[in-house]
Amino acid sequence: MDDMQHCLEILRENDVDVDTAVDRLMGHNELYLEFIKRLPEELNLASIREALAQQDAESFHFYLHGLKGFASNLGITEIADAAQAGLIEFRATQFRNVTKLEGLLEEIEASGEKFASALGEIAEIEHEAGEGEAPV
Repeated sequence: MDDMQHCLEILRENDVDVDTAVDRLMGHNELYLEFIKRLPEELNLASIREALAQQDAESFHFYLHGLKGFASNLGITEIADAAQAGLIEFRATQFRNVTKLEGLLEEIEASGEKFASALGEIAEIEHEAGEGEAPV
């Protein structure tokens, strides 16, 4: 198995729907891997939590919806599903059930930590393949 396939397999082992996501990118594995590495910054949990604490409906919806779209497009279903559940709850109740919204954010955070571990493994593979070079 080459380095690229090994990286993609690590994601599959972490419940990422790699194949559907790569199909969206017309088979460009390298591009997919570059996008997937952006997840830690795209999680933006601090901004989502701040919007929730301030009950800033526009910002909360904006950040959570963006995260859902990013995760959905890249096949990170655990995060996408939790973000979607948060959006549904928010649309139904706004901030009347903050405890439930906070719980969903905790699910996203836990999934993000699991995913960060997979990204760490991918970084090791890339490092072994040559510093700064994408695996081939």
